[in-house]
Amino acid sequence: RNQKTLTQNMAQRVGPGGAKLFRNKTVNTVLVVPTKARKYRKALYVFNFVLTGFGLTCLSLSIVMLTLKSQTFFPDWAFITLLIIAFIVLFIGGLGGRGAVVSFKCLQHGEYNWWLMLLTLLVGVLIAAELVAAIWAIVSWGIIASDTAESKSDGFTESFESGLNTQLTDQPELWWDWQKTFECCGYDNNTIPSPLATGKYCTTDPLTSAPACKDQLWNDVADNSLPFAIFGIAFFAIQLTVCISGMCLACIIKAQEPIYRDN
Repeated sequence: RNQKTLTQNMAQRVGPGGAKLFRNKTVNTVLVVPTKARKYRKALYVFNFVLTGFGLTCLSLSIVMLTLKSQTFFPDWAFITLLIIAFIVLFIGGLGGRGAVVSFKCLQHGEYNWWLMLLTLLVGVLIAAELVAAIWAIVSWGIIASDTAESKSDGFTESFESGLNTQLTDQPELWWDWQKTFECCGYDNNTIPSPLATGKYCTTDPLTSAPACKDQLWNDVADNSLPFAIFGIAFFAIQLTVCISGMCLACIIKAQEPIYRDN
């Protein structure tokens, strides 16, 4: 009778050569995880370690910059934004690490990996935000032309420069040293009596006054854009790899039910 009950709980299959194969349907069955899942988990371990390091770097920079904000020109919201980015990246690193640890267990028991699902969602949102920022930078530098995009970009740029001008006005001594070091005058207006035209090389005549610091600043950024571009592309590729690996482990890869041979 027990043998009959056991047989009813087994699904019989026919294998190669007519061999009888049985699949156990009990809740204690451990499913077989495909080998390809290992490379995705390894990618999560490696790249989440990199993201965590980047998050700790941003956190350290934001703390130092907030502590020494009287010696910097960036507005307060820039430091707060960097701090928020640091916490988001660290949170993503923690999600990815925990999700990678439990990924095989979730696959073996057919459970949902909520850690990796949340990771995929957050990284996807972060990638979308970075794409928007990249589009803004491209439009701001005039690489492409679009009336709608330029109007949005101009609004963001004006907001940033308004906060920067306020910060420069509040720190006249530091701003004077900056103008002296880079031999420029003012921010966007290089003639006296512009409120920010206070440097050593400022005059009332545009021909004899030093060039505006805004143009020199952005020219220096453009001249050194290659290292920033390489870092940005590498960081974007890491995030994309983490997002794809998390999505594959959480939603795409499915474990197989074990097959037992009847001897």
